[in-house]
Amino acid sequence: MKWLITSLVLLALCDPGTAVAAEWELGLRGGTDATRAHQSYNAAELYLLYPLSWQAEVPGGQLRSRLDCGAGWIEAAGDNGGWLAAGADLVYALDALPLEIEAGFRPAWFPDSDFARDDFGGPLLFASHAGVAIRLAPVTLSYRFQHLSNGGLDDENPGLDLHLFGCGVRF
Repeated sequence: MKWLITSLVLLALCDPGTAVAAEWELGLRGGTDATRAHQSYNAAELYLLYPLSWQAEVPGGQLRSRLDCGAGWIEAAGDNGGWLAAGADLVYALDALPLEIEAGFRPAWFPDSDFARDDFGGPLLFASHAGVAIRLAPVTLSYRFQHLSNGGLDDENPGLDLHLFGCGVRF
């Protein structure tokens, strides 16, 4: 429920005029766990990036904000599950290169908190990430390192780090 409220607040902050100047992005990303500390995880996500109204000119580029929504799938030890996430990103778009550097935070609803052999401590997780994207209009190729955990809301908090590679289309 908290992710839904957060999503609605972020959507309310969106300026419809911004969408004309900036681009939406729809794509798929997928990958595997980064540490294999627990077991082998595979993940995939359908994502939508929507530009928010805040932006600023900075040396060498532009700093922008955007809404980052996704519906994900995860698999480990024969167990399958999913998540829904929505949050915000801060993106530094370089002027000289078709490159973007991003960082963001998304609350995520992960209904199967006892997943495979790991207990993630509850259905509310937090996803933080950092990554890069290469713009090859209209296609964008991206990489993000993403950390999922319950942020210490529960005694069990193993966390999960993922390497995710993406391909999206901007429109």
